[in-house]
Amino acid sequence: MEESTKSAIIKSIVLVVLGAIFIGGIFLVVLRSKKASDSENYVLTVVDEITTTNLDKSYPADPKMVVEMYGKIMQTLYKETYTDEQEDRMINVLAGLMDDELMANQTNFHKSIKDEVKQRKENDYSISVYQVQRIDLEAKVDGRNACTVDCYFYLRQGTGGIPIIYQFVLRQDDTRRWKILGWQPKEE
Repeated sequence: MEESTKSAIIKSIVLVVLGAIFIGGIFLVVLRSKKASDSENYVLTVVDEITTTNLDKSYPADPKMVVEMYGKIMQTLYKETYTDEQEDRMINVLAGLMDDELMANQTNFHKSIKDEVKQRKENDYSISVYQVQRIDLEAKVDGRNACTVDCYFYLRQGTGGIPIIYQFVLRQDDTRRWKILGWQPKEE
C-alpha cells in the first residue's frame, strides 16, 4: 500500500473514533440534563408537605391556621397513599398541634389515630371538604387565652356524605402558640 492510502485510512479511523466520542459526549450531556431537570421539577405532594413540616420553625400563626392544618392532615390521612413511616411523621405533626393536657390524657394518641384512619379507610370514608367557619377569642382556660373554632367537615362515604361541624377548643401555651385542647361535634 501506498503511504498516502495508509495515511487516509488512519485519518478515517481517527475521524470515526473522534466522531463516536463526540456523539457519546452529546448523549451523556443530554442524559444528565434530563436527570437534573427531572429532580428540579419534582412536585412536593401533600404527604411530603406535611411530613417535612417542622413545627418548631413554622408553627401556624393563629387558631384558624392550627385547625386548618389539623383538617389538612386528617384529610390526607383518610385519602392519600403513604408509607408507614410517612403516616408516623404526619401523626407526629398532628400531635404537635395538641395541648399538653390533651396529650397527657391520651393513652396512646398515635395508635388511636392509626386505628381511626384504618377503620375509616376500610369503610371508604374520606374528608372531601373542610372549612373554618367561626372563631371566638373571648375566653380563659386555667388563666390562659383560649378560643373556640368551628370547622365544617364533609365526611364522604362512597357516593354519600355527612356534613359535620366540629367545635375545637384551643388555648395558648407558655410560648403563646395556639394548641388544640379538645373538640366535639357541635349541636345545631
